[in-house]
Amino acid sequence: MARILLVGAGGVARVMAVKIAQAPEVFSSLCIASRTLEKCRIVGDRVAGALPVTTARVDADDAPAVASLIRREQAGIVLNAALPEQNLPIMQACLEAGAHYIDTSAPEPVPGQYEMFAYKWQLAYHEQFKAAGLTALLSIGFDPGMTNVFAAHLAERLDVLETLDILDCNGGSHGHPFATNFNAVTNIQEITQPAAWWENDRWKQEPAFQTQASYLLPGLGPRKLTRIYHEELETIVARMPAVRRAQFWMGFSDDYLRHIEILGKIGLLGTTPISCQGTEVIPLQFLRHTLPDPATLGASYTGRTHIGCLARGTLNGAPTTLYIYNVCDHEDAFTESGAQAVSYTAGVPPVVAAELLLASCTDWNKPGVWVPEDLPAAPMLVRVARRGLPWRLIDGTNIAQESSAPASPES
Repeated sequence: MARILLVGAGGVARVMAVKIAQAPEVFSSLCIASRTLEKCRIVGDRVAGALPVTTARVDADDAPAVASLIRREQAGIVLNAALPEQNLPIMQACLEAGAHYIDTSAPEPVPGQYEMFAYKWQLAYHEQFKAAGLTALLSIGFDPGMTNVFAAHLAERLDVLETLDILDCNGGSHGHPFATNFNAVTNIQEITQPAAWWENDRWKQEPAFQTQASYLLPGLGPRKLTRIYHEELETIVARMPAVRRAQFWMGFSDDYLRHIEILGKIGLLGTTPISCQGTEVIPLQFLRHTLPDPATLGASYTGRTHIGCLARGTLNGAPTTLYIYNVCDHEDAFTESGAQAVSYTAGVPPVVAAELLLASCTDWNKPGVWVPEDLPAAPMLVRVARRGLPWRLIDGTNIAQESSAPASPES
């Protein structure tokens, strides 16, 4: 059994806390910590009575303060549900205090500035974690996280995995004119970066939102998705060198894209400080504070999310297309956890990863710093289905419908 320190108190943290509380035979206690103590108490109240729960105020940017809290709570595992910019200081704190580490996304080494191809900052800690006998599991959310596990499973099933398309479509509705499902700064910067994908041994790029394709998604029906860069592509390509092409596709409504376009044109997506009546303001940070708190969206959310991996390759010498996916219902997620399905899908896998880290027979507990593709896919697939995220593997021949790609993308 392990004592858990959960850093963060938003929607994903709510899901993590609920899933931890559902396994008192695995986790002996839970401390929920963030800058805002009241948010921690709200999360803690939901799981009170299932296991011992405490709350604490901590600045996750302050590695010594986090390390002190780890020691005080005698935490064996730290689950990071804070901001990506806090990944590195929390990792440093785990090394200092002697705790295992799990997070759900790639880091932002410069606070508030999204960086493509950023895993090098965390992977650089590999030898230090290995020498300390500690394990760090990176990006164990859903995408990234389960999409990496799905890709690894498909690579195991096929003789050769030639192309991979990751499909992410939130088919739900929250009733707001415009909102983001997680931290607005990270979310908006992520999707407005140049779209990048891997093809024929090199990265290619094009302006954001330029290429769309239609897919028939089980549980949602026909949907038009847009090609963007997403962080799991970096590690998938690095660990599956036979892949000829790897792309990420996300669903955006026309209304959502219009909001992004207008906000960009009037300067509210900028990250350079501007002066407003003598006060410096970062436009995108200001916008974040005007939008609904993502943790409050669950009560009004209806519909489903759909996330999967479409692989083309060969099996026994014959061309084969496979599709593995999960569908998650927003209302079901909220009923169980108090959070919408985007948070639910991101919050379940890290708790399952903590269970696997504690199970000596799964090979998920080896010292060092690892991404999902470095670890056996089967144990995660089995347990995540039992813990609320069932998945299906089907023939994927009819998933892709048609595309509207530009003739000559910038390379």
